[in-house]
Amino acid sequence: MGKVLITGITGFLGSHIAAELLANNIAVIGLKRFGANIWRCEDFKDKITWIDIDADGEYKNYLASISFDAVIHCAWIGVESEERDSWNEQSKNIQFLIELLSIAKSAGIKRFLFLGSQAEYGSISGKISEDEPAVALNAYGSIKLACLEILRTFCSCNDINWVWLRLFSVFGEKENDNWLIPSLVKTMLSAGQKDVTAGEQKYAYIYVKDFAGIIYKILRSEIADGIYNVSSNEVRSIRSLMENIRDQVNPSFSLNFGALDYRNNQSMHMEGDISKLTKNIGEIEFTDFSVALKDTLNYYIKK
Repeated sequence: MGKVLITGITGFLGSHIAAELLANNIAVIGLKRFGANIWRCEDFKDKITWIDIDADGEYKNYLASISFDAVIHCAWIGVESEERDSWNEQSKNIQFLIELLSIAKSAGIKRFLFLGSQAEYGSISGKISEDEPAVALNAYGSIKLACLEILRTFCSCNDINWVWLRLFSVFGEKENDNWLIPSLVKTMLSAGQKDVTAGEQKYAYIYVKDFAGIIYKILRSEIADGIYNVSSNEVRSIRSLMENIRDQVNPSFSLNFGALDYRNNQSMHMEGDISKLTKNIGEIEFTDFSVALKDTLNYYIKK
């Protein structure tokens, strides 16, 4: 892989993928909306070939005329929780995918990576493989599945290797401020207590830099078309995670476990079986969780 197009490059996942590829001498084209804040890419912004999505669609003709080897599609409209049940917002992602696939065909690329989600499975209770039926419970998961079928059919018809990554819980530096870890750190540094659920949910948290490394390994591997879970290989409870954060940020902070009810259809054990992925790209070396969490917390404390 000599050059890769990344959509959603200014986001949490896209920016870490870009940093990993650049560190391994893969050139990066960054597709972004005009006026998008590129703060996550500040350290390497001069190494990116930036292309803005313009209103008249000229960017499509330009992309189709230049040479690149693969697309990593990270962009998604409606990622925040309040937008995940908006069918109008979520459906916009279908047209954007079709535009990207048309560009990919014109540019003659041979590999297309798409970031899917564990939300496609619906309510999860245990370690789950890709053979598990997908039963989405909201517009977000349903439109992801619609995009999967479009990608599968288009790529099969046009001899493009397609890789659909069902991503589980990711954490690390540069998350949105309202996501769990950064919002907890902010609260713990400015308040004395917080009401939370009982925290019995068990999630397989993967460090974002490990995830970016997986993307790099995929690009370097001969990987079969298909759906692949991306998850860590160990689970921990929300309660233990929150307590760990408290102990490192503000030991006197009170977490009022059980004060809030679980949401409807709450998944109590969410973990992806990654044996299919490792069979294709080899074993994955995960960062020690305590080290990854410490680095993450130090980032938010300083911020």
